[in-house]
Amino acid sequence: MAATGLFSQIIDLPAWDITGYRTWIAAVVLFAWVWWREGNIALDSARDYRRMLILGVLLCVHWITFFHAMQVSNIAIGMLSLYAYPVMTVFMEPLLKGTKIHWGDVASGMFVIIGIYFLVPEFDIANNMTQGVLWGVVSAFTFALRNLLLGYWFSDQSSARSMSYQVLIVALLMTPVILTSTHKPTHVDWGLILVLGLFFTALSHTLFGYALRYLKAKTVALVACMQPVYGVIYGVIFLHSIPDVATFVGGAIIVTAAIYESLRAHNKAALALTD
Repeated sequence: MAATGLFSQIIDLPAWDITGYRTWIAAVVLFAWVWWREGNIALDSARDYRRMLILGVLLCVHWITFFHAMQVSNIAIGMLSLYAYPVMTVFMEPLLKGTKIHWGDVASGMFVIIGIYFLVPEFDIANNMTQGVLWGVVSAFTFALRNLLLGYWFSDQSSARSMSYQVLIVALLMTPVILTSTHKPTHVDWGLILVLGLFFTALSHTLFGYALRYLKAKTVALVACMQPVYGVIYGVIFLHSIPDVATFVGGAIIVTAAIYESLRAHNKAALALTD
């Protein structure tokens, strides 16, 4: 999943166009896979379809804002600001389950705010880096909410089936955009979109769905904390995009807070199982 940031830079299309094309490719592949593996593609009830619609809308907003964040700033800013989402997860999960928020969670949230402060060069909405951070935070919120609802509503559903409906909803929402867009993909763009749709959408997000099915959202967030590190490394290697010192400092604070929060939640769950 960390490699998706590269495509935001090397495909010469707006974020919403890329999202539309990649999801149509992913939807076709995933529905074919589900039909082959499970024999049918239907959900169990009308309520499940309504819930899938909500998840699809959240995923759509997440992908558009994530790609747009990297396009208006750079890969490092977009990915690092997205990684406010593990800490958002620990704030949102108690609201979903009716449990209390702990002071440790509040401390982690404060560290994330400090980290985001370092990412923003100046609080000027006209500044591209500031815009990238803001879009990244929106992406983080929708991603955290989608992950929590996915684990809460569809823990018994195969991740391929769940993901197939979500990407189909995104594709349908983006269809009017790509049909009316003045930006047309080149042959090179089509090749990159195909790779993005097959491997970095259908495959990677299905694997992510498997993780959410068998593990807590907090535990998955812990493992996924390596994603911005990989993303920045890819940007340096392939695009020669080297983050400045403030980005490194802010990113380190955000990722550290995310790792701490996810580790604490993971250890708490492990202790509960041994009691």
